[in-house]
Amino acid sequence: MIERGNKDWRLMPRPGFDVVNETPRSHEFDDDYYSPEDGLAESAHVFIEGGNVIDRMRSLKHGDTLVIGELGLGTALNLALVMQAWSEHAPAGARCHVITVEKYPLSKAQLRQASERWTTLHDEFSKILARWPSPIPGCHRRSELADGLSVDFWWEDVSDALVDLESYGNRWVDVWFLDGFTPSRNEAMWAEDVLRGIANLSRDSACVATFTAAGDVRRSLEGLGFKMSKRPGFGRKRECMHGRLDLATASPVNGAKQKNQKSKWRENETPRERGKTTAWDQPIHTQEPKSCLVLGAGLAGSHVARRLAERGCNVTVLERGTIGSGGSTQPQGVIYTRPSHKHGKLADFSLTAYEFSVDHHRQKFHDGSLKVGTDGSLSGYLQLASDDVLKRLAIAFDHEDSPLKVVSAEAASSIAGVPLTQGAQHYPDSGWLYPRAVCAELLDHPNITVVEGLGDTALQANTNDEWRAISATGACIAAGDTAVVTTAWEALKDGRLHWLPLQPIRGQTTLLQSHSELAELKCTVCHAGYTPPAKEGQHCIGATYGLNETSTEERHEDHEINIQQLLSHIPSLTQAVTSQSLVGQAAIRCATSDYLPIVGSVPDETQFLVTYDGLRHDRKRLIEKKQPNIKGLYVLTGLGSRGLTSAPLLSEILVSQMINSPPPVTRYLHQAVSPARFLKRRLIKGDLK
Repeated sequence: MIERGNKDWRLMPRPGFDVVNETPRSHEFDDDYYSPEDGLAESAHVFIEGGNVIDRMRSLKHGDTLVIGELGLGTALNLALVMQAWSEHAPAGARCHVITVEKYPLSKAQLRQASERWTTLHDEFSKILARWPSPIPGCHRRSELADGLSVDFWWEDVSDALVDLESYGNRWVDVWFLDGFTPSRNEAMWAEDVLRGIANLSRDSACVATFTAAGDVRRSLEGLGFKMSKRPGFGRKRECMHGRLDLATASPVNGAKQKNQKSKWRENETPRERGKTTAWDQPIHTQEPKSCLVLGAGLAGSHVARRLAERGCNVTVLERGTIGSGGSTQPQGVIYTRPSHKHGKLADFSLTAYEFSVDHHRQKFHDGSLKVGTDGSLSGYLQLASDDVLKRLAIAFDHEDSPLKVVSAEAASSIAGVPLTQGAQHYPDSGWLYPRAVCAELLDHPNITVVEGLGDTALQANTNDEWRAISATGACIAAGDTAVVTTAWEALKDGRLHWLPLQPIRGQTTLLQSHSELAELKCTVCHAGYTPPAKEGQHCIGATYGLNETSTEERHEDHEINIQQLLSHIPSLTQAVTSQSLVGQAAIRCATSDYLPIVGSVPDETQFLVTYDGLRHDRKRLIEKKQPNIKGLYVLTGLGSRGLTSAPLLSEILVSQMINSPPPVTRYLHQAVSPARFLKRRLIKGDLK
């Protein structure tokens, strides 16, 4: 399992390549990315035909998903061909999920250069380029890169990525493209342990296709249960290979070495064995929801409801007040992140969620679901910071495609449109949003029913695996086979969640009329608070921080705090602010004791403590049992002030867990946001009360 610990942050290295006769050639491996004769025809022959991709697409039924795994994304030529084939052959109601791994992702400029000759794939490459992930280590999901087709871009070493995916213990993949550089120049890509990872992640009858016909590769795959055969190669290459997995003859999935089996690993344990982890975050009970109750119509509940509805689930959203109430009531919020020069769970999750949220909301503005100026604007934001912080981040994020740029006070002033006295981190792809509009758009789906004004609503589990929403009068409002609690700190009212360390936080914002210098503001400026460009003539600034306060009454002294905070960081706005009457509103956010959000299945507290009791004596002990969870019950809460940033990715994590599909994050981040992490910590500390 990938674990970055407290390592120095570094973006993924950009590969060196030259383009010779319209063919990119790698500096690292001294090899072509594809055949100089005709890379497109080669990819179609070796991978699309060799993997039997089109027939597999055509055979899908409504609700089926074809999962394609690729080792060696390279110039994304195979991906573009898959997208093209999907657009031509996808059955109605079916889905395609591509998992592609690349240790040396191209920069956008390199990808544009490498793809410009493929005019028949212009539309596909335009979509890929528009949503090409930043070079941040980890998994980057791009939902609906084509209609019904999503892609997980894993920027990782192939062995690390496979071990991480294997740690879930699931077989997901139907077709494999093995497209690394030739085995003689990239041995690690074709190592025995990598090929075993392919077998362990494959469903029965999974296909594998590759350009190489190397005997070592063929024998290794055959030893893992693949029935391999040679077929004519492309161009000057005489042969290539394809095969199909027969699980009845596959070797053990745990990666243990067999007697007399040769291995390049000299240690006592293989990477796969070292990657094993206790599955305390993986529920033993899962089922794809057909009907789901979602408590709460804020950002968390709205995102979950939409993700489920798009999967064909009938969702009933139950709201005590109105859509976008509670912590989602403020007229403006920011897609915000705070990276570090060191890896850590909080910093890593924050940046991964930020990237996903920016991509998600960019698509919403692009297709007109959200309106620029009314519902938000991706005009970027600046985070003012000290010179020491900026110096460290400049080193950690030194890449042309970095999501943040370190800028001087002079450059920051030009970007903001108002004079600033500090340098800043510039996030050009971010911006501000109107949370209620975001919620309303998400909930506007034919599979979603919203019931507002309910007051307190409780969940009741029946013996027939049904969940019921019960009103304060005892009436049943709605029922479903699954329920998700997204009611912020009030989730603690459910006795099954009493052990979650949730804290209410009161935050008050102030509304300022847009005039003089304020009207010149072109992007959001964050300091201890935030100041966005105007929405309909007003700027929503703030917010205060009142831990464990639940009052929403407006306070004059909190307005004064917001103004003082603003002017201490942006003194150039003094004249525009001091003459204004101060109005605004307060809302209650919810945070956790470790500042990370909570998402996932709800464990049965008593059974969990018994099942993993061995962790009290050895926190690294491997206990090969999945989490004893309350069937059909899930929770998403603790988003703090970053709901616009984290809710899109958290909902993706939750629905992926519900339907047992490939995860959108690395395993260590999956565990970092699991509700069960708090029960695990209690065990390790010996706190069993």
